[in-house]
Amino acid sequence: MEVRTGYAEANNISIYYEDMGEQHHPAILLVCGMSVQLIHWPDDFCQKLVAQGYRVIRFDNRETGLTTRSHVKVPPPVMQSFIRFRLGMEVHAEYNLDTLVLDAVSLLDALDIQQAHWVGFSMGGMIAQLAAAHYQQRVLSLTSIMSSTNERHLPGARWDVLLAILNRPKDKSEKAIVDAGVAVFNKLQSPKYKVHDDVLAFDVRRAIARARRPMAGAMHQMAIFSTGGFSKRLKQISVPTLVIHGDRDLLVRLQGGKHSAKSIPNASLEIIPGMGHDFPPGLIGKLTGLIMGHVSASAPVAGVS
Repeated sequence: MEVRTGYAEANNISIYYEDMGEQHHPAILLVCGMSVQLIHWPDDFCQKLVAQGYRVIRFDNRETGLTTRSHVKVPPPVMQSFIRFRLGMEVHAEYNLDTLVLDAVSLLDALDIQQAHWVGFSMGGMIAQLAAAHYQQRVLSLTSIMSSTNERHLPGARWDVLLAILNRPKDKSEKAIVDAGVAVFNKLQSPKYKVHDDVLAFDVRRAIARARRPMAGAMHQMAIFSTGGFSKRLKQISVPTLVIHGDRDLLVRLQGGKHSAKSIPNASLEIIPGMGHDFPPGLIGKLTGLIMGHVSASAPVAGVS
């Protein structure tokens, strides 16, 4: 499979991307979740989409991987901002989710892609939802996975999951960093499709070796808090929409996915039993099958790739 890689100058930053498949095929844009890199879209997942005749683009959001990061030296006030968000108060941040939406749209501009099928997970699902609401001419279809409308009345992550995410490594050694990462992934992974800790550790080491950006999570959380709930904005979405969510997601609860499906006109909701907040190997076939069924039913625009 041909993979084209590079940097796109987009929205005043440099975005690293991977572009797979034939360039004249309809495009699928994969949007990552909070703080994670493009490699968190599994290779097998991407290859299955390409094999079905699609051009697949995955990229690092700002702050993550090989894309431009903010020159912030002091961690932002995440906990105070979380409280303000929950109380319905305004949160100030360096940027919000609308900035990340424009990043993605600008990447399509740089790649000379007029329209794409948008597929996002977690925070990436929020970005894709907002893109479908405000850049409908650029969106052929929307698939939102393990995401939500970011409304403050929705239940938050389970406390033990939050504690695992907030828990810092015991020291600066690679082992301590890997152990902390494995602890988080263990809380997030699908109970019905668990993988061994050695596999989780390999994934953490792979991410660290590629690019360690410890500030990314905090910056993205601030972007989410400062955006606030956006369900009212989703009422204007007219593109075919599929919402996928696991019933064992302890980070973004099932109610979040249900609220997205309820807020988007004519959206379809697919609830996967035993799925958490991850892409386990045992679910890749199921997920790509759902996405392909949805995307292929969405009529592409003639002459657009």
